[in-house]
Amino acid sequence: MRTLTRELKEAREQETATAEVLQVINSSPGDLAPVFQAMLGKATRLCGAGFGALWTYDGERFSIAATYAVPAALAEFVREPVPVAASASLVEIVRGQNLVHIADLATTELYRASNRVRRAYVDLGGARTLVNVALRKDNTLLGVFNIYRQEVRPFSDKEIALVQNFAAQAVIAIENARLLGELRQRTIDLTESLQHQTATSDVLKVISRSTFDLKPVLETVARTAARLCEAEMGFVSRRDGDVFRYVAAVGLTPEASAGAVRLQKYLDTHPVSGRSGRRTMTGRVVSERRALQIADITADAEYQFPEIFELSGARALLGVPLLRDGEPIGMMSLGRQRPEPFTERQIELVRTFADQAVIAIENRRLLTEQREALERQTATAEVLQVINSSPGNLAPVFDAILVKAHRLCGVAYGSLQVYDGERFSAVAVHNLPQQFADLLRRGFRGSDHPVGRVLLAGDRLVHISDCAEIDHPVMRSAVDLAGIRTALFVPLRRDETLLGLIVSARREVRPFSENEIALLEGFAAQAVIAIENARLLGELRERQAELRTTFDNMGDGVAMFDAAARLAAWNRNLQEMLDLPDAYLAERPGFAELFRYLVARGEFGSADLEAQLRSSLDDTRREMRYERTRPDGRVVEVRRNPVPDGGFVLIYADITERKRAEQAIRAARDAAETALRELQTAQDRLVQTQKLASLGQLTAGIAHEIKNPLNFVNNFSSLSVELIDELQKALVRVQVDDETSTEIAELADVLRDNLGRIVQHGKRADSIVKNMLLHAREGSGDHRPVDINALVEESLNLAYHGARAEKQGFNITLGRSFDPAVGQADVFPQEITRVLLNLISNGFDAVVRRSREVDRDDFEPMLAAATRNLGDCVEITIRDNGIGIPPDVKEKMFNPFFTTKPAGEGTGLGLSISHDIVVKQHAGSIEVDTCPGEFTEIRIVLPRVSASLT
Repeated sequence: MRTLTRELKEAREQETATAEVLQVINSSPGDLAPVFQAMLGKATRLCGAGFGALWTYDGERFSIAATYAVPAALAEFVREPVPVAASASLVEIVRGQNLVHIADLATTELYRASNRVRRAYVDLGGARTLVNVALRKDNTLLGVFNIYRQEVRPFSDKEIALVQNFAAQAVIAIENARLLGELRQRTIDLTESLQHQTATSDVLKVISRSTFDLKPVLETVARTAARLCEAEMGFVSRRDGDVFRYVAAVGLTPEASAGAVRLQKYLDTHPVSGRSGRRTMTGRVVSERRALQIADITADAEYQFPEIFELSGARALLGVPLLRDGEPIGMMSLGRQRPEPFTERQIELVRTFADQAVIAIENRRLLTEQREALERQTATAEVLQVINSSPGNLAPVFDAILVKAHRLCGVAYGSLQVYDGERFSAVAVHNLPQQFADLLRRGFRGSDHPVGRVLLAGDRLVHISDCAEIDHPVMRSAVDLAGIRTALFVPLRRDETLLGLIVSARREVRPFSENEIALLEGFAAQAVIAIENARLLGELRERQAELRTTFDNMGDGVAMFDAAARLAAWNRNLQEMLDLPDAYLAERPGFAELFRYLVARGEFGSADLEAQLRSSLDDTRREMRYERTRPDGRVVEVRRNPVPDGGFVLIYADITERKRAEQAIRAARDAAETALRELQTAQDRLVQTQKLASLGQLTAGIAHEIKNPLNFVNNFSSLSVELIDELQKALVRVQVDDETSTEIAELADVLRDNLGRIVQHGKRADSIVKNMLLHAREGSGDHRPVDINALVEESLNLAYHGARAEKQGFNITLGRSFDPAVGQADVFPQEITRVLLNLISNGFDAVVRRSREVDRDDFEPMLAAATRNLGDCVEITIRDNGIGIPPDVKEKMFNPFFTTKPAGEGTGLGLSISHDIVVKQHAGSIEVDTCPGEFTEIRIVLPRVSASLT
């Protein structure tokens, strides 16, 4: 019963302690010290221990977080962080154990080894029994819970469980504190973000409201950035060449505002150079192009701009560049009147405001440029409108240019002067005093004026900052009479030729900006355009007058039609040629109306008039040309040419005389061509005759020189054969041995054979000489009409009987196909007979050669002759079924001395003679159709009356 009562009491005490600890946790959110203190107190009392400690772990060492009843001698030692390796029990906890229970620390090896930590707890704190419980969250060691007894009495399991329970609560408290800390930090971050967004929104509103006024925008940006970054002052500077000028300076307190104003006034007269380097904040930011800060300018030895501190009291500075395309166009800076660095978060915030400042500056620049461009475009359009409404009249154009240019550039006076090659004189002035305006109208020599000399030399312009410094009568008058100080002279040029100049003047010394110069140059270009337009318009009017005169005096009739095919213009010749009345032409009829009007008067005869009308109007972008004969018999050529912008031009040309001349020329040309052909034929005949005559002379010489030796060779060869026979007979009576007799007989046979060959080749040479004489001989007899069928029949019979007499056993089937309508033809009969005999003989040779190559039972030699009436010509065909002619032979068969017959059977002159007789002598043609191994057909065409025979 006592045990149960004791256990019940212990349980109630533990519950009470746990509840009290949880109450402490709830009442101290995020504050772990009272929570750990309560836990240690409850655990130490409930476990009957002497003292306790709670350590946190950072991954390398343990640091005390809370203690309870630690002896005073040990308290100082406990405050020091303990490395893991210094305590064996902590090493075991780090290695993964969740519980370390040591019954007697004084008996451990570490104590005997004089371990510093173990000795301190035992000797200074009287600790003997120890229980360590790890504080872990998801296997991550957060710390350790230590309970010590100052006597040797191990902790029971219930006591250890109680300590473990308090350790678990400690882990919960640590995690809650972490989460609460993150929540609080997140809340702070969100609050700051909301403030930043609100500030950004406010700045953007100011930017949107202040479209062209940049100062309030930049002051708002600087003030907002200073307020959010806990700075007393904010500044914005803009780049002006190599220096930076402050355009906004604000303070959050009256004192800071006064200091900012003093500093800005000083910097207005002492701008900071962007090349000042480390001596100023501006120099540092510009050189490095990034945000930089100085925690205390009085402690920075490199900083050498003490006026900042003296005038504004600033100690800490932050500078952020305003970058556009990577180049600094200004700087935003914040100043604190206390030496305190800016945080990264604050620096990042200032970067954001710097970007907004850049946006505001760019918006202002773009809007200004857009407004100026719009004003320039409007002025340009108005000037162009004046140019269009005043063609050729330059006075209103020049006045409009001066008014617009001077209004946009904010100048008081101006003039536009023209240059005639020697003098400048004003043709338009703006707001000039009358006396000085009259002086400019009278003009001055360009080469004597300092500005004129420069512009004549080809310079782009002349910009005088102060005319009072120029010693020249005209310039002195400008200063004295008009009060002009700054002046800009922009030349008017066309193709490097100086036409004049535009002068813009101010009564104060204030040079013109690049934009103003560009604007005035644009107006100068418009003035040049106006001058050029006036010149071109004058030339155009002169040209139109010249064209009108030329148009009316053209030899042809001309009618111009617009894109709608209506008559737009015509000349006098058209009206007279077509006999068109003035009243009708004044109505400007369409092409179709004019066409039908002319049809009604009988201009187009009885052709398909509607088709002709459609053809005339079909695709007028194409050129068209046709001829027609008018009722009076005259021939008119009509040409249609397109006009580039639409419409077309009709040109009526009377070509009657040209047609007559062309007809006469064609008749003369035909007669000349006929005479030329006859002359060429006669020339060919003459050349052929001359060639034959030359060959005849050559042949006569050959006959004279060769015939007698050849006869001698032939005769003595025959005689030598007879002598050999007599010699053999004589040798019979001579007594010789058989061997000698045989040898003599053999020699006699060889001599007889050689002499036979000599006789054969001698006859061959004699035949060649005779054929050469035949080839060179002129056509014997006169040309006369001959019955072609009878001539072919006679030639066929002569060739056949000659072949049978020459060749034993010769036989061939002859075919005849004579056209009765062939009739007569005017030829040299003997020459044509020679041709036919040659061709027929060649055909006989071809069939004989084929009969030797094939079986005679399967081959029947045939040769056919045929005639045909071709009207003005007659055709003679010789066809055989012989061996045919190979292609390579066919190409050369009519060449002189070319032959395919065996040696001794042909001279190579027959076909050459035949070709010349037919083609050159009779102006005919000879063609060959052949198939090797099957047939050859030769076709001769002769004119009935040859030009060469007339």
